[in-house]
This record gives sequence, structure tokens and C-alpha cells, in this order.
Amino acid sequence: MKVTLQEHQIQLEKTNGQWTIPHNAEINLHPTSKNILLVQTPTQTLQLHCVSVDKTAKTVTILYNNQKYTAKITEPLDDLLKSMGLENALTPKISEIKAPMPGLVLNIAVSVGDAVEVNQKVLTLEAMKMENAIKSPTAGIIAAIEVSAGQAVDKNQVLIRFE
Repeated sequence: MKVTLQEHQIQLEKTNGQWTIPHNAEINLHPTSKNILLVQTPTQTLQLHCVSVDKTAKTVTILYNNQKYTAKITEPLDDLLKSMGLENALTPKISEIKAPMPGLVLNIAVSVGDAVEVNQKVLTLEAMKMENAIKSPTAGIIAAIEVSAGQAVDKNQVLIRFE
């Protein structure tokens, strides 16, 4: 497995249940709890705190010296798919957002042509007197908005389409 942090890349291997850096016995990795990792070098010991893991994006956000860093994880399968030109083969293709429940569209937060990120709010749906933020499950460009504010929708009705 490779970990890329800023412009640095580190190769890791799992040996006897322990992550190690191959061919570098001077650096040791010691998990002390679920979210804390100690990195020991000949001159210092660093304490890294895992803030979050995004398995879909294959990133890990760590906290070190009160600064957040996001590291990209690359597994051998990722390298193989990239070498074959299929790096996006495992990424699910989502072309539309459907209503998760019947309700009333209160407002629409995007327009046709807008670029949206994963988990960005695209509209608000009122159901059973509660406002529900409907968020984008994928990054993409809005191709069509199939509903309007004030419109009642049924469960699984298409709300938004992506390019």
C-alpha cells in the first residue's frame, strides 16, 4: 500500500499484522489506540491522530501539531487498474438523485450547469413536517433539475440528473 501526503509518498507493507516501511528498519509504526499512531524515527517520535477515514475516496485525515493533513491511500489493485487505463472502473457511476421518501420540495440549492461535490446539499425536501437536506452522492455537473420548489414528489421520483 502507498500513502501519499502532500508531495511525499511512503510504501507500507503488512508483516505479521504490523504495518512496516520496507527496507527501513529505522522507522517504526506503533498504533497505540484506534485513532493514535506513533511513528518512531532515530531522532524523534511523532504522534499522529486519525481524524477521519473516507473509504470511498481512499483518504485518511490526520492531525499532527494541530494541523490537519489528508493522505491518499493507493492499494496494489489501484496501481494495476491505472496501468490498464481503468482507474475509474471501481467508482460507481451515479446519473441521478431520486427522492428517498414522498414529500414537498421546499427549495433547490443548485442550478443546471453547476458543479457539485460529494455531500453538497442540492435541495431540501419536507417529509412528515421535517426538513431533509438532500445531498449529492457524487461529484458532477447538474444536467437537469426535474422538480421545482413547492412541488410534491413521490418516493423514488427523479429529482436531479447529472451529466
